[in-house]
Amino acid sequence: MQRGLQLVVLALVSTLLMSCAAVVEERLSMRPTAFTLEGDTEASLRILQLDSREFCLPFLGGCTGYLYGKPYHLLAQDGQDKYEKFDFDFAFDVGDRIEEYQLSLKREEVSPQRGTVVLLHGYGGDKSTMATNAGYFMFLGYHVIAPDLLGHGESTTDQMGFGVRDADMISALLDSLPQRETPGPLYLAGLSMGTVAAAQVAKQRDDVDGLILFAPMAPMDEATNAMLELWFPRMSKLMPTESIREGVIGAMQRQDIELAETDLQQLLPQLDVPTLMIASDMDTVAPYERYLPLESAKRKLVMAPGRHHITVGIIDNELHQHISAWLAAH
Repeated sequence: MQRGLQLVVLALVSTLLMSCAAVVEERLSMRPTAFTLEGDTEASLRILQLDSREFCLPFLGGCTGYLYGKPYHLLAQDGQDKYEKFDFDFAFDVGDRIEEYQLSLKREEVSPQRGTVVLLHGYGGDKSTMATNAGYFMFLGYHVIAPDLLGHGESTTDQMGFGVRDADMISALLDSLPQRETPGPLYLAGLSMGTVAAAQVAKQRDDVDGLILFAPMAPMDEATNAMLELWFPRMSKLMPTESIREGVIGAMQRQDIELAETDLQQLLPQLDVPTLMIASDMDTVAPYERYLPLESAKRKLVMAPGRHHITVGIIDNELHQHISAWLAAH
């Protein structure tokens, strides 16, 4: 009798584990729930002087949307607003608290630089979530490009690329643009899953001059588990870590992607590219401690203390000091 009960319990546990893995695999194989800017996105893009465009290539599976921005000091030369200052206040509800940040820049304090910054959003976001950062880099003097990653925003592909398959699309987009819109030096700036995309693009190309990685994501299985614990703490307790891992691997195998291709601890040492990493001690999805061993003459790690995973990507006065100093040195 006891032996029979043990077999029943084992069967139930096995069924639960398999169903958890299947749910994770199926969910990650779908277009993620969108996280966009609050308020009138189109009005925000107009204020920031960002153009919405479309890029299509049949062999990449269709089309995607992207934002393009010209440096503000060049827009002023064209007779538009002078953009003598750039001010933003941010308040972000992270569940148990409100995080507030301020960014205030004046033209007399910021000399325009030259170059191009490609901004890559995270899982569940879209190009609009990078709009304020786009305006920030435009104020610094950079041309800015912010595409929708695969399976996000206006991408016509329903399956996401986990930051890996996105690299071909991003590289093709860059190659399609005229040189006047993409002057060097070229920097790639990603948030969370966008950091994987940035590293993968840099691995493909020899014209990337630097990477800026906000909340550099742990490998996809660890990141997914941490996100579940962060956003759905009760449900995550019912989902074993190994089942989540199996589900992630299953979703990635559908697209012939290996888990190691999302591991920045393996990717970054392969790149001879100056890299600025910005991470938080409170971020379980992109733990600060994880990237301490990667610090070197080429790779700088900056602590953004107390920040939620998403808010690591909000540039305030303090982060501006780190970013502007790093850019000036590279």
